[in-house]
Amino acid sequence: MSAPCKLYLTYRSEYLVLNDLCMGVRDRATGAWIPLHSASCAHVLGPSVDLRGAPRGAKAPRVGEHLSLYAAARRITTGPIVAIERASPALVAEADRRWQALFTRRDPKHSIIAPG
Repeated sequence: MSAPCKLYLTYRSEYLVLNDLCMGVRDRATGAWIPLHSASCAHVLGPSVDLRGAPRGAKAPRVGEHLSLYAAARRITTGPIVAIERASPALVAEADRRWQALFTRRDPKHSIIAPG
């Protein structure tokens, strides 16, 4: 991936974003990726004005604001952003491996995604 990824950190989660697509969400306490998080594969709309998730426009999100994302006909609003970092190449590679593993069958009858 040639474009730099941004890592938006909230109190509980990290959102790995490439351009305007959330590539993955990781729990900050455990470091575990949350593959079926509602924000995974969601489009970033930008910062939101309030907790109702109304996007503020095309401005880049800043520390202290809530991130607004759009996925599957619903809007997702994160907790307040506490830091914004450039994601390391190792983190991006790890997220990509985990994303690919979600859709790779280990045997013909099973995959990681299963009805609950």
